Amino acid sequence: MDTHVPDWHLFRAFLAVVREGSLSGAARTLATTQPTMGRQIAALETSLGVKLFTRSIDGLSPTEAGLRLIPSAEAMAAAAETAWRLARVRLMKRAEPYGSPRAK
Repeated sequence: MDTHVPDWHLFRAFLAVVREGSLSGAARTLATTQPTMGRQIAALETSLGVKLFTRSIDGLSPTEAGLRLIPSAEAMAAAAETAWRLARVRLMKRAEPYGSPRAK
């Protein structure tokens, strides 16, 4: 059994490409470059062992495997957002604000 879990950013890139229909559109959405998006999608496809998109004159479309991945990727996105918000709330209760002077 493969225990390697791809980096969350790869799934975030995947969802951006699904929504935008192109690497360049997804790159703009995530404030990165088209080559970076291409590398991230390639890395996710390699990690999962499936092709996630097909290219056409209209852009990129999810393959059957890509379509099956969308609900899981969206669930991961929601879970990551929730975890981030909870972590921030918990840390803010215990930590000094960033940039505040430290006690001596």
